[in-house]
Parts: sequence; C-alpha cells; structure tokens
Amino acid sequence: MYRQIFAAFLLMIALLENASSESRRPGVKVTLEAEITVTNDTNSPLNGYVHRIAAPVGDHMQQKLLGIRHDDVSEFERKSFKHEAGDYVELEWDIPANSKSTRKVYFDLLVKSYEISDGQMSGQTMSPGRDFQREEPDSIYLQPAEYIESDNDQILKLAHHIQRTYSDPEAQLRAAFLTPQQMIQYRRQSTRGALYAVSARQGDCTEYAALFVALARAMGFPARMTSEFLFTEHHTFSQPNHHAAEVYFNGHWVPVDANLALDPKFGYGFGSGAHSKIVLNRNSVWVWSNLWPRGTSKRPGSVDVGMQWKIYDMRRD
Repeated sequence: MYRQIFAAFLLMIALLENASSESRRPGVKVTLEAEITVTNDTNSPLNGYVHRIAAPVGDHMQQKLLGIRHDDVSEFERKSFKHEAGDYVELEWDIPANSKSTRKVYFDLLVKSYEISDGQMSGQTMSPGRDFQREEPDSIYLQPAEYIESDNDQILKLAHHIQRTYSDPEAQLRAAFLTPQQMIQYRRQSTRGALYAVSARQGDCTEYAALFVALARAMGFPARMTSEFLFTEHHTFSQPNHHAAEVYFNGHWVPVDANLALDPKFGYGFGSGAHSKIVLNRNSVWVWSNLWPRGTSKRPGSVDVGMQWKIYDMRRD
C-alpha cells in the first residue's frame, strides 16, 4: 500500500506542473461581504450589542487585504486571534425593541495566482518578502490537536515511512501532500479529522487538510489548517465551505491544498494556487461570535442572530 502511495509522487507533481494556464491568470479584485442580522423580538432594546467577525488574512501569498469598510455602528475595532491565526473585527451598536437590525462589513481584497519556484522553496527570499518570512512559529503548530492526531500510532507509522523513504525535507512534505490523495476517497461528511481519514479511507476537504497537517507535525514541521471560501459557481455562503493547510518550511508558510490538487483545473497544489478562494482564518478559530447585553436571556420574547457571506464585484487586475 505504501509503495502505491509514493509511486504516484512524480506523476502527481508532473500533473500539477502542467496544470491549465487558466489557473495562472492575473489577480482579481473581490469584495467579501459579511452581513449580520439581529432579530430582537422583545419589548426592550439591546443596547451595546457586540458582534465579532473573522477578517480575511492579509499575509497569505494568494491575497492582499486592501481595506475594510462597514455600515454605521457606535464602535468598530480590529483585533487579532492568538497564535497568528488571523484578525477579527468587533462591531457594537444598539438594536431597538421588536425590530430586526442588519449591519454589513466589506473586506476588499486582491486575490492572485502564485507558484513557489524551486529556488524559493530552498530558502531564497520569496516575493514580496516580508509578508511570508516569519520568526519561528508558535509551538502549538507542532502539537497534536482535535482532528489532528499527530501522536497517534497510525499517523506516526505513515510519517516514519515517509521519512525512511525520502531524506530530503521538501520531498518528505510533498509525499505527505500526496498521501491524502492516495488514501482518501472523497465523500462529503461532518468533520472527522486525520485519524478517521486513515482508518476509514474517506473524507472531504477537511480530512485531506487534517491528514496533511498531522503528518507534517509528526515529522517535525509546523503546520496548520486554514478555513476558506471557495468561489466557483457559488458566491453566497452561510459559512466557509473549504479547508486547506499551510506548512512552515525554510522560513516561509507554504500553502498546501491536497484536496483541490486532485483536479488540476483548479490550479491548487503544494505551494501553488489560483484565485478562486479567500483564506478567512487559520487554526480552526471561530468564524463569528457575539456578546449579548447583560440580562438578555431573562427577557420575555426571543433574540436571534444570523450571518450571510457574499463574494462580489470581481474585476480583472
């Protein structure tokens, strides 16, 4: 089984290198709109309602966050998640009694295709430089976590086999990238994680990303999952609809998408990508959260909040 997994190594790399030129088009400007709707079916106003939304990461090599716009609110602040997982914005406003209130936040981005060359992968400066060269990442990205069971015997066995087969670190990571593609039969499902993927041999994009991250961590490479909006025929979402990964190698966070690499027309793979998705955050942090004013739960009536995301205003750069 292991020989079959790694025998496809050179073939898969060749397919990725020959991916359609369509995936190497110039960048596009897009706006990610986050719409918050709060329904207050009580006889009292909600004064000082606070809503938090994850902002698209601004230091990924596929995208640049050009600016943030928002509807009128009483307070607006940008803050950071722990462990360099990204930023979020915090809005505060008052919601009248027996009413529905909507606020929107607009994230303007430039999304571009990218491909790391052999020289860049070996440690030379990666354009545009400072956005992708970092200090050593947080140790959390080497540790096992929920859905990333890098200390499990089955995961460790696979990782050790890769290390015995390939002495070069980049080759080890590329083999870890190919492993989910060879082991997992794609099937949409609820989140199960890396160990389930190895045991059941099935999963969706989450399991592809989780298994790569678990293997990378088991081999001593810091790695993390990313939450993303993949926009092809769909541009409206209730939540992120895709997961991929990043691995820290030679001073850079390298994007890795083992799932989309199954179909070269997407243009995504190991250190390469097109411009058909937006990376929202990392490390499985929350997408949105909120704080109700004190005493809200004790009021007669109901209160509710909903989120809708939309990508629009696409213009060729």
